[in-house]
Amino acid sequence: MKNFFTSSSIYSLKKSTIVLRHSYKLFQRKKNRLSASAKMDIQKTLQNLQDEILNKNQQRAYELSKQAEALCDIHMKKTSFDHLRDLFFALLFALVVAVLVRQMWFEFYEIPSGSMRPTLKEQDRLVVSKTDFCINVPLQTKHFYFDPSLVNRNGIIIFTGENMDIKDVDTLYFYLFPGKKQYIKRLIGKPGDILYFYGGGVYGIDEKGQDISPKLQLAELSGIEHIPFIDFDRKISTLQPPSDGLYPSISIYQMNEPVAKLYVSAKNQLSGEMLPQPQTHLSSAPAISSYSDMWGFKNYAMARLLTREQVKLFTDQDPATMEDGLLYLELKHHPSLSSAKLGRDEYGRVRPLLGLSTSIIPLQEKHLRAIFESLYTARFFVKNGFANRYGTTMKNGNTLFLPQLPNVPNGCYEFYNGKAYEVKWQGITLELPPTHPLYRFDPARVQLLFNIGIEFDLRFMPQQIKGQRLVPARYCYFRNKDLYLLGSPVLKQDDPVLINYLAREQQRQTASSMQIPYQPFADMGPPIKSDGTLDVEFIQQYGIMIPPKMYMALGDNHAMSADSRDFGFVPEDNLRGGPDLIFWPPGKRWGIPLQASYNFFNMPRTIVWAGAAIFIGLGVAFWRRKNRLPLTGL
Repeated sequence: MKNFFTSSSIYSLKKSTIVLRHSYKLFQRKKNRLSASAKMDIQKTLQNLQDEILNKNQQRAYELSKQAEALCDIHMKKTSFDHLRDLFFALLFALVVAVLVRQMWFEFYEIPSGSMRPTLKEQDRLVVSKTDFCINVPLQTKHFYFDPSLVNRNGIIIFTGENMDIKDVDTLYFYLFPGKKQYIKRLIGKPGDILYFYGGGVYGIDEKGQDISPKLQLAELSGIEHIPFIDFDRKISTLQPPSDGLYPSISIYQMNEPVAKLYVSAKNQLSGEMLPQPQTHLSSAPAISSYSDMWGFKNYAMARLLTREQVKLFTDQDPATMEDGLLYLELKHHPSLSSAKLGRDEYGRVRPLLGLSTSIIPLQEKHLRAIFESLYTARFFVKNGFANRYGTTMKNGNTLFLPQLPNVPNGCYEFYNGKAYEVKWQGITLELPPTHPLYRFDPARVQLLFNIGIEFDLRFMPQQIKGQRLVPARYCYFRNKDLYLLGSPVLKQDDPVLINYLAREQQRQTASSMQIPYQPFADMGPPIKSDGTLDVEFIQQYGIMIPPKMYMALGDNHAMSADSRDFGFVPEDNLRGGPDLIFWPPGKRWGIPLQASYNFFNMPRTIVWAGAAIFIGLGVAFWRRKNRLPLTGL
């Protein structure tokens, strides 16, 4: 052994003690391979060294330490195998401890996407507690202990994608062990809850029939919207193989549950039916008979901005019957089985399509400025005048579907609440000055950033394709008679444009046929009775019920979030913990995340922290006992 503990000065007693322990461990491991004389010399030297240390004779201990090092170099030098073995067991021990700590105690987590913006942004670093409401079984989707009463509505949760219908869920932990990715969302519904969506918020009752709406509409979270769908026909299953290129029957899924079927008869007549939903609807309540009545779908529209010419080309509305607008807000609403039609979906399949109603609102400059001042987008890169969404790559320099932002310098950017930011190293953001080219205001720029500010893909812009299926992830709703876009009341109830629009909608309803009456997109009002109390019967009939041992998890950024609306409810066993602290980047969001906080003192945390303290204490005690002088065997 080379002079592992070399020094230009005399060793301290502490350093000599370290030499003694190290040499003694080598001796214990290799003494059976030593000759009798070597064994005697080493044992005598170590015994003398121990005596001098106990007598606190620093000079003599130093001399014997050097002698022990020399003997180790001659007789007990580590081989390559010894080094590899020591490294293996050190890494194995570190790995076991890391797995136990990460699975049962806490871990560091980096946000990979924008699904939880603005609460959590890409590249945020979090400390995630695994003891907020459970004690996890390491490397398994199980709990040693789980307390559902500790799970908070509007709390943020971490869960694994194990046994869930999530794409690209496989990953490697420590670059070695196959596992499933973890996801972070806001918990909205608990088992037995019945929920209904209106005005960007959620109303509901728990399994005992008690109003939980206040827990779902916390004042500090008023800036976060929740939408009950990603699109009106989220997931499609073809029930029969195609005949002459036509898929004659399909099932439509929402919340990853089959909710409706559409059929095409031999005479190309379309029909549809709502499916019983025993897991997601109260069995004692009347069945939902209209697709748009589900969970508040009728309270929301999918929105995009059109020019006057595009209104004429792509809709059945005539802009000459309304005020002139710089741009026109197109609203797709009230999905219907009864008005279904044949068409091609985004995959080119000819199949039955849900019927959708279309409404148009002309927008003036003040409305476009209100949209621009509320604008939020995905995080995006600009390179050589082309913009692409963060997390995507430009393949072989192909810019065919990328929007152009001329005169914008290369960099990474984002909009939130109408403010533009440049994203610097490790996710640090700097607000841009009002003179920055991104703030250039004109109708074309507003239309571009509104329509494709989430996808940054020109295929989501209005195309000359009949029945275009790729539409922006932008949503519109009424709240207290004001019309909201991007979380802001862009048209107030006393705005003449909104008043005229509602009058046209009423006229369309009056003029519609009795067989397929037109449903106007207007404010249906929240599920509140005239006395101000929650309409429990309405919630029970039209709300969505969370199945036993399941949880509804939604992203704060509904436009960019794959969540329960896509992959369904999260099983109880998949819940792993919740975030305690944002520690990077520095700024206003640093600290405890915006959520319904979990109790610090609870049974899981007490058990795990106590267990960790006992384990560490026993480890320290064992180490001290094993290394306490005099050493056993000398």
